[in-house]
Amino acid sequence: MSFISLIMLFVLFLILVFIVVGVLSRRRNIQNKPSLWGVGVLLLQLLLIVLFFTEITAKFNELFFDILWWVTVASGFIVGIRKFKHNVILSILNIFISLILTIFMLLLLFITSM
Repeated sequence: MSFISLIMLFVLFLILVFIVVGVLSRRRNIQNKPSLWGVGVLLLQLLLIVLFFTEITAKFNELFFDILWWVTVASGFIVGIRKFKHNVILSILNIFISLILTIFMLLLLFITSM
């Protein structure tokens, strides 16, 4: 089995876990309005994914982009965990996209280090 297929299986397993946790948590908790931090981090994460696939990121300073990338990933994890009780769906999205961004950057680091 190739490395990419293992990562895809891991991501599919994470999707299944997040769906189960979201369904079980949604039945117990009343959903509040999403926080401004959660929506802001989600939009920043989606912007980074779009910039990553359009290869505009190659024009940026590499150190600046790495710092921006990891700060966005860490803030997605932090906001996703802290705001989990207030809005489960937004928190799961933040955590899942942070995991995807982490996998993208680690794959990029592994490929460039060869």
